[in-house]
Amino acid sequence: MEDTDIVRAVEFIGAELPREAWPHWNQGWPLESEAALLDAIFSSRAAYGTPKTGVRAVVDRWRTHRSVEAGEHLDSLSALAAFTDRGDELATVLGNRQRVPGNYSTKAEGVARAAKALVDAGCRSSADVEDTECLRSAVVSVPGLGPRTFETLVFLSGKLTATSLDLLARFATEASSSEELLSSTDAAELLVAVSEHLDVDVRTLTHAAWRYQRTAEQPRRSKKTTTPAAADPLGESA
Repeated sequence: MEDTDIVRAVEFIGAELPREAWPHWNQGWPLESEAALLDAIFSSRAAYGTPKTGVRAVVDRWRTHRSVEAGEHLDSLSALAAFTDRGDELATVLGNRQRVPGNYSTKAEGVARAAKALVDAGCRSSADVEDTECLRSAVVSVPGLGPRTFETLVFLSGKLTATSLDLLARFATEASSSEELLSSTDAAELLVAVSEHLDVDVRTLTHAAWRYQRTAEQPRRSKKTTTPAAADPLGESA
């Protein structure tokens, strides 16, 4: 990896996703399947917020409800699945009544139903979260939730799918101003080098980059591949 590539990427990050403004400078939710599912659903078509508002406030309220002590993890999807028939109660606990795309239910209800579907499919904790058709089908079976929700869940759980690797390669290509699309290996090397330059954990940088590219890229692609009337910024349910 050339030093100039690293410098360009650092400059790109400073301009496009600065740490003082971009809300995704964190590791996601590895080992915390409950938090990952809450984030995947509540961040859909909504402002992410600050550490005390938006998605993170929802996670904090759930953590308080669960009485999880310091050092313990929100890692039992059964706890959320227990609210499958009590969606309104869960919305009250979370302090949020936003609704899923399509207005089928509150996001809280969507979380509970998705958790139940995942548990029924054998996924009970972060260790079970994998990019499989079975788990993908479980999530998208919930009205208002789509493949993007599932991709977010898997990524926030600390797993990189082929889709995520491709997305990160495109981020690294743009950030380094490379004339050719970088391979996943070269992209990973660049992110490691940049994280060392910025003195930040590589998982944190990867999360910030993944969120940036997914947010920034979809509208650009839609403009190129669809007519204005068909250009949905997200292209699908959640």
